[in-house]
Order: sequence, then C-alpha cells, then structure tokens
Amino acid sequence: MGVVLVVLTASFGVTGYSLPWDQIGYWAVKIVTGVPEAIPVIGSSVVELLRGSASVGQSTLTRFYSLHIFVLPLLIALFTLMHFPIIGKQGISDPL
Repeated sequence: MGVVLVVLTASFGVTGYSLPWDQIGYWAVKIVTGVPEAIPVIGSSVVELLRGSASVGQSTLTRFYSLHIFVLPLLIALFTLMHFPIIGKQGISDPL
C-alpha cells in the first residue's frame, strides 16, 4: 500500500511538471511518456494511451491535467483511507 502511495505521489510530480506547458515541461513529458516504448509488444500502444495521440500535444496536456486534478487526488484519498487500517491492524503505529 505504501509503495502504491509513493508511485501516486511521483505521478503527481510528473503530471504537475507539464502543466505550465513550457519547453521544460514539454520535453519532460516527451521523455517520460516515451519510456514505455521499450516494452516489447505493447509499448507503442501504452505510449499512445499516455499521450492521447501519436505525438505530444494538446491532448497530452488535457490528459495530464485531468489526471493531476481529478484522478490522482481521488486515488491518493482512497489508498490513504485503506492504508490507515492496515497500519493499525499490523501494529506499526499506536492506535489513534
């Protein structure tokens, strides 16, 4: 559960970095979304799914904005609410 929360937090950084849509953000998105292309069979499909088209553009910005504003906060809240009972059950911390 903690690892999922860390990945979601890193996703916040990646999606938020692109929102100013300057040269740094554009190239960061181009590099980050190009990484899955190394996956043998489904790589190009994953890249197109992330970008919203074959290249980085307006659809990519819209997709990353939606992820950053709507999807990721919902997932963070959900996984955090699942994380607390697990911590309490395993006895990692004192009860509230």
